Amino acid sequence: MEKLKALFAQAVKFGLVGVLNTLVDYLSYSLLLFLPFFARNYVLAQVIGYSLGLCNSLFFNKRWTFKQREAMSRRQLLLFLLVNLLALAFSTGILVLTQEMLHLNPYIGKLISTAGSLCVNFLGNKLLVFGGKRE
Repeated sequence: MEKLKALFAQAVKFGLVGVLNTLVDYLSYSLLLFLPFFARNYVLAQVIGYSLGLCNSLFFNKRWTFKQREAMSRRQLLLFLLVNLLALAFSTGILVLTQEMLHLNPYIGKLISTAGSLCVNFLGNKLLVFGGKRE
């Protein structure tokens, strides 16, 4: 039962960090879309916004969610980048689907793509990047 509570607390923290990441990502993406170049190249705006949220994620999830104080190893950093590359590819695929096939508003498509990548990101970070016994 204690492990379940700890997992739930960790998931809540991950979610809160995710909200902050999403704000950084979504606001960056939205601001970039005001520029004609990025309005035509929304995938590039997606990559930039996601990358800014990624930096926020690394800092807060490492320190607060998964309580890791030691420096990241090269392997751990590589895994973090791979997990996030997978989540970025997943969310970008959803974004392109919402834009090109469903013709949704780009801001709505961004929200859907962000929600879709949350599970990939949490599971990858929990199991691969910050795995181990940290409370």
